[in-house]
Amino acid sequence: MRTLGDYAIHQGPKHFSSIAVPATNRALEMKPAFLTLISTNQFTAMDHEDPHTHLATFYELVGTMGFQTGDLKNVYMRLFPFSLAGTAKEWLISHPNQSLTKWKDVEEKKICKDFSQSLVTSMLSLKYMCSNKE
Repeated sequence: MRTLGDYAIHQGPKHFSSIAVPATNRALEMKPAFLTLISTNQFTAMDHEDPHTHLATFYELVGTMGFQTGDLKNVYMRLFPFSLAGTAKEWLISHPNQSLTKWKDVEEKKICKDFSQSLVTSMLSLKYMCSNKE
């Protein structure tokens, strides 16, 4: 039988992240202002949001932070989780711990998932509109 104290002990991994950030030789400083900037433009995967626009805005914001080109994919991997909220964040967390190891994987999985979801929603809306006209 478990005591109440047993439930207070942390059972899962101490640090869970679906994204495995690659190691670098240089320290990359993530200033609080960067996190705030990214967090104010979060994607929640709602029907009216476009994943392509989200990624374009994300790239634009990271581009203003002054990181060198060779460090950008590492920076993308570090900052991307802060650009998601709600259903989109749940999607990211649904992947196994440290399973997304390359930026290309994250980008492609996100676009495919969100595009297919928004496409289905658009098709259902179109079907509904057409069936009501008859």
